[in-house]
Amino acid sequence: MAEEKTVLLLGGSGGIGSALADGLRAAGWKVAAPGRAELDLEKPASIEAFFAKNPAGFYAVVQCAGFNNPKPFEALTRADVSRTMEINVMGFFDVLRRAVPLMKQNGGGGRILAVSSIYGSFSRAGRLAYSMSKHALNGMVKTLALELAPHGITVNSLAPGFVATEMTTRNNPPEVVKELESHIPVGRLARPEEIAATALFLLGPAASYINGAVITADGGYSAGGFQK
Repeated sequence: MAEEKTVLLLGGSGGIGSALADGLRAAGWKVAAPGRAELDLEKPASIEAFFAKNPAGFYAVVQCAGFNNPKPFEALTRADVSRTMEINVMGFFDVLRRAVPLMKQNGGGGRILAVSSIYGSFSRAGRLAYSMSKHALNGMVKTLALELAPHGITVNSLAPGFVATEMTTRNNPPEVVKELESHIPVGRLARPEEIAATALFLLGPAASYINGAVITADGGYSAGGFQK
């Protein structure tokens, strides 16, 4: 039963993350959504300290933390790429290195879900670091899906398109958002709750046979809606 299970939600204060936290709690899950002061994905020592305080582990782990600072290739530094990779990929990797052995030890299976992006399948000018990180995240998910399935642990990616969050409005001025919406077949950005609902399904028992998948939720954009 979901009410007996605890999920570790990384990035629970963001637009999608907070909507997912609300949905999980409403469905009876126990949610651990540590802030950066408690679990900093850029600091392995912080991750170690967090698990030292939570030795029982978690039934599910969700990577909803994300960093995106758009820059053209010529303006990118190694530090820019490194920070994006640390938050979007490597911190999650370090969390799973601690979480997965506990999931196996608990013996009740589990769920791992990475909130990726449509930029994990294609890209856009100025998104080199972000797209690089999301492609890497999807690759990690697929490999883990193969290795962990025998232990009853499924691993999937959820790839949202354009969502009405603070990150989207920060990186896209209003005229760009309007242009993007004109290329989305359903005619609007996603609401965070819609992405959260898909994530909630993937974490639940009805998704027990979905493994190693990248589930796209983009209103039809990547199916060809970006072509006028």
